[in-house]
Amino acid sequence: MTMGGSQPLDLTVLDQIPVAPPPESTPELTLPLTFLDILWLHMSPVHRLIFYQHPVSTTHFLHTLLPILQTSLSQTLRHYSPLAGRLMVSPDNSVLPEIRYAHGDTVPLLIAESKSSGDVFDHLVSDGVRSCSVFHPLVPSLPPASDGGGSAVSVPVLALQVTLFPDVGICIGVTNHHVIGDGSSIFRFMEAWAFLSSSGRGVDQNALPSRFLPFYDRTAIQDRKGLGKIFWDYLKNIKIKDTHVHRLPSIADKVRGTFRVSPDQIKRLKNQVLTRRPDLVHVSTFTVICSYVWNCLVRSRHAENEDEEDEFFGCVADCRARLDPPVPENYFGNCLTACYGYAKVRELVSEGGLAAAAAVVGGSIRRQLYNEEKDGVFKGGEDWFSLFTKLNPDRALGVAGSPKFDYYGLDFGWGKGKKFEMPSIDITGAISLSGDRDVEGGLEVGLALPVTQMHTFSKIFAAGLEALYD
Repeated sequence: MTMGGSQPLDLTVLDQIPVAPPPESTPELTLPLTFLDILWLHMSPVHRLIFYQHPVSTTHFLHTLLPILQTSLSQTLRHYSPLAGRLMVSPDNSVLPEIRYAHGDTVPLLIAESKSSGDVFDHLVSDGVRSCSVFHPLVPSLPPASDGGGSAVSVPVLALQVTLFPDVGICIGVTNHHVIGDGSSIFRFMEAWAFLSSSGRGVDQNALPSRFLPFYDRTAIQDRKGLGKIFWDYLKNIKIKDTHVHRLPSIADKVRGTFRVSPDQIKRLKNQVLTRRPDLVHVSTFTVICSYVWNCLVRSRHAENEDEEDEFFGCVADCRARLDPPVPENYFGNCLTACYGYAKVRELVSEGGLAAAAAVVGGSIRRQLYNEEKDGVFKGGEDWFSLFTKLNPDRALGVAGSPKFDYYGLDFGWGKGKKFEMPSIDITGAISLSGDRDVEGGLEVGLALPVTQMHTFSKIFAAGLEALYD
């Protein structure tokens, strides 16, 4: 497959390494799933790619960098053993699933080498329109689910891939099952691995500072509303083998692009919203960026006969600090609540469409995180499944990632990242958000769309930002 006139991505697998935590210092561990984990049981895996501009030869990579990466990963898994473990699901779903790490469990680490030219790497790390499928060979696949001794289905939860572009750069690919942990949990693991890898510290198992250590106590998550039973009653009729997607499907008609918004543009977007709606109280950077992208997306596919259709916006929010009592920020697992709302197409495409979108986005976050009702941050949780299963995916926008997770700052010993991508959005239709790699306070929006719509969206997006200076 070609990439917009560039060369095809040609990879050779050099090695497949099962990486285990040090068995002598890693006890076996079983973690029950909380009601916040169960939510993600049948969701698609999360995929992330981090590119580094680091010109090294294949020989130097294999004999110097790879041993450090492998050793530091093993030492990191000493503290994050559930990532090497398995999701264990009974064949008839008669009991709640659990995460189980046993000695001998490993994380698959695939080592690949690109045979393509350096121009291919430059194309991949650019902001321009690029084929979605060209990234997929860089994304590791979770091993398939297997029968665990006849009594349970065993589902791997993490896969890693490191791809060398000789004399140009390196790409680290991460795929995880969402049931094992949210974005905060996975990013803390990646921070720990990068810390031990940089400067060759992977040989010292005691070198990991306390800020990188996870907190596993599941009793910190209290289910006062009985949501776990509601969620499990819905999910237990679905077989895990029917929903376990361990690799990205081929996508021929979608392209992805990166759209940057500067701090000054963010400030002007906020001012534009508040000029039209001074009554709004939650006009954060996240609110205005999501609102602006939502507005541009709806306009990019707008037809006059659709004005009364409902458009859905949804995102998740970390609620560790919002629980009573609060959960430690290093809690490893899922601790997210759902924020969502609707707007009519005619509202979003009108002259005041940005403010209308901001009212929905900001209102949904404030309503879920800052309400003082007894249900707190899980208000409406009993209706989440019925709501989300009825959504029209063509009229729904979700958000993946967060600027709080500084993937560009992850230094494995090769400096900061050159490009961060979330191939998951190729499938989910969400947008991805991350901090700008070059401009402090700026944001990058990742988006995957059909080619024609991407062309229209790009023009609308750029024109709207230019109009801020009129």
